[in-house]
Amino acid sequence: MARQAVMVRQVCTLVPFDPACSPDLLVSAEVIWRKDGVLELSYGLRSKADGSLSDVLLQPSAQTPQRQDQLWTHCCFEAFLTLPDQQNYWELNISPAGDWNLYSLENYRQGQKAEASVQSPRVNVQRSPLACQCDVQLDLRPWWPDVFKAPLLGLAVVLERSDASLSYWATRHHQEVADFHDRRSFLQL
Repeated sequence: MARQAVMVRQVCTLVPFDPACSPDLLVSAEVIWRKDGVLELSYGLRSKADGSLSDVLLQPSAQTPQRQDQLWTHCCFEAFLTLPDQQNYWELNISPAGDWNLYSLENYRQGQKAEASVQSPRVNVQRSPLACQCDVQLDLRPWWPDVFKAPLLGLAVVLERSDASLSYWATRHHQEVADFHDRRSFLQL
């Protein structure tokens, strides 16, 4: 089967907010903005050198992934989408188990509610002792204002360690606290 036409493709490395409190990992994210209105995301975790992911608590795959709240309190792959001229934006959360949620927000951290018109994303998680990859396909057509306008996009990951501590990974960090909602860290596709 032929692959849909790609409008934009970008790969980036995610960096930890606090390197001293983060697992020794390489974390990456890839985004593909397709011409048919589908957003593809791929997050990768890979142990540096000869280590393993044993210190990262990756939830086991769910039999039936479901829409759930507060996925960011454990391991979570995240994306934030907006248009340059809009205050509102969306937050996508995907757990390594495949559970998910999409929220719409009216303004910076205000008016958060579950996006009612979204279809369940397709999520595929592959794991090995040294790596984890989470691939997501999200159809934007039911709710995105204009499928031909690429978003400003924030890519992030929350990782939970075996001691229950969390580390926060993004393309860049601009504040004294980790804040994935900060548009200064969003990419222009």
